[in-house]
Amino acid sequence: MNSKLEKQMAIMVNAVQPYCKERILAAMTCSHAGSMSSLVMSKLLGEAGAGGRTSNLPNPVFIAVGDKTIYAFAYQPRGWKFKIGKEAARWQKDEVKIISEQTNMMCYFSLNVSSGESYVLEIPTMMGGKELVQIFLDTLTS
Repeated sequence: MNSKLEKQMAIMVNAVQPYCKERILAAMTCSHAGSMSSLVMSKLLGEAGAGGRTSNLPNPVFIAVGDKTIYAFAYQPRGWKFKIGKEAARWQKDEVKIISEQTNMMCYFSLNVSSGESYVLEIPTMMGGKELVQIFLDTLTS
C-alpha cells in the first residue's frame, strides 16, 4: 500500500479504533445500495434527501474490520474527519459471507450473515478511490 493510501486508511481506522475492543485493520464509510443514485436523482428533481433504505443500518454507515469482528457505526462526516456515533451492529467475521461487485464508479457489496440478514452497501470508487476500497474489501474478506 502506498503512503497516501496508508494515510487515508489510517484516518478512518484511527477514528473508529477507540470504539472497538480489538485492533481495527481497515475501515470505510459506506451507504445503503442505491443511496448515491437516489441522492443524485433527488437533487435533480428538487426533492429533499435520498430514499431507499436497504436495511436497518444507519445511512451512511461506518464499517470497521477487526481481526475477528466486523462493526457498523452511525457517523457524521466532517471532511476527512468523522464523528463516530452509536454502534449499530457487530458480527463475527466467520459468520459473514461477503459478495462484492465493482464498476468504474461504485463498489457494491453485501454482508450476508449466517443468521439470514443481508446488508447491501455501496462505496464510490471514482476519483482514485478504487485502490482504497479494494484494500478495505481484501481485509473484509480475509
